[in-house]
Amino acid sequence: MAASLTVRMYNQLNLGDCFLLKFKEGAKTSFMLIDFGSYESGNEEREIEIAESILETVKKNPLTVVLTHQHKDHLSGFISAKNVFDKLNIQEVWFSYLDDPKGSEGIAMRNATEKFWKKNTENKEKAKKKFQGVEEVENMLKAKDSFDIFGESQTGGEAISNLLAWSKNNCKFWVPGKNFDMPGLPPNSIKVFVLGPPTDPSLLKKLNPSKEEAVHSLNTMMHLSNLDIASTLVGDALDAITLQNPSTAKGINFPFNKKFERPSKVDNSANDNNSITPLQDKYNDAHAKWRRIDYDWLSEMGRMSLHMDSLTNNSSLVLAFELVDSKKVALFVGDAQIGNWKSWLDLSFENSTTEARDLLSRTVLYKSGHHSSHNATLQEGLDLMDENELVIMIPVNQAVSENRRFAMLKPGMLAGYNRKSKGRVLRSDTVFHDPGSSNSFKFKFASKNTDFKPKIKQVKDKKEASHLYIEYVVK
Repeated sequence: MAASLTVRMYNQLNLGDCFLLKFKEGAKTSFMLIDFGSYESGNEEREIEIAESILETVKKNPLTVVLTHQHKDHLSGFISAKNVFDKLNIQEVWFSYLDDPKGSEGIAMRNATEKFWKKNTENKEKAKKKFQGVEEVENMLKAKDSFDIFGESQTGGEAISNLLAWSKNNCKFWVPGKNFDMPGLPPNSIKVFVLGPPTDPSLLKKLNPSKEEAVHSLNTMMHLSNLDIASTLVGDALDAITLQNPSTAKGINFPFNKKFERPSKVDNSANDNNSITPLQDKYNDAHAKWRRIDYDWLSEMGRMSLHMDSLTNNSSLVLAFELVDSKKVALFVGDAQIGNWKSWLDLSFENSTTEARDLLSRTVLYKSGHHSSHNATLQEGLDLMDENELVIMIPVNQAVSENRRFAMLKPGMLAGYNRKSKGRVLRSDTVFHDPGSSNSFKFKFASKNTDFKPKIKQVKDKKEASHLYIEYVVK
């Protein structure tokens, strides 16, 4: 009997990933859980209900858990639902090589990440203290708080500790190019291919540990170094500022050499180098809004936070599952962004003639990258997928996305998804994406996809208020 894959996408009533995979070959069954988390706090009740559903399905069968990367919306459930997970039979936990506690790449990545968030937090506190009462700065820092939510969970903390305890430290740290049989199934029934995160020996040969240790590293390590320098400069600048009257922001000595300082208005009582001519004053008045730096330089902290968040996304473990007999492929990319995609477009695998482009061309189920964000699906990769059967699953929550002003569910991105999959787009929050909604363009084929909707299984939650999960089977 040919192998099959049942993919269950849970509805967290929040933004986050949680996928339970059931692989079946004859009488043999294997279960895998890929990520489990919520972006916004206070979702413990829903996460426990999801965990209980997982336990009811898996029972005492062996379970492999995959953590694609260490962001809250992919791991918080491993904390809130600990009492339920204590009852599961977790055999292995899979991470990317960047999470290996003994790997030089992982050590360098963690050290740089922890160092950055420490500095970033310190800088934010300095700015709050220095600019207390300055509405413009306070609003900027309040907005920045949402950027830094993930900074508190970059190292995984309690979630990682729980996963290690449940699996009795039976962990795998996968490097791109690996391929192997799915555990618990007969050989050559389901093949697993590791595509990301990227490695690039040409960029950084060493990252401090010792002269003997070769380091694969990431393209992103260069960015980490640049971010570290930028956060240091911001900290130094904040240290240099003195405020005579914070409530009115008067008397600021900005962190720039005094010779570059100029008033925005003519001061007739002044006869020093800071005085400006009436002509200069007229020019300044006409262009003051865009010429004045004021507090704009502080926004660098927000940009650094967003870059760091993207770097962690781009370190996602990417897995492709091939049903050997049918040659069909299911692709799970975590929150991989464009840099991750580009690294494996031309990837080959050890002891195999299969290449990444070949896997993409046979992909019939794609777990949308980063909740359908605009920069998390490479067009070249999407174009390669099998449009005759492709189903795209989006773990998303529109209310959270819109409230946070995230770049998710954008019309252009959804148009590409609908066009490529002929309307076979599934969402964790609404099940079927309405092609006529304000978030997408209208497609005639999407509303007539009568052969697709009957294939989707929906199960309601305990309160009968919404669906708990949806399932789709690949054969």
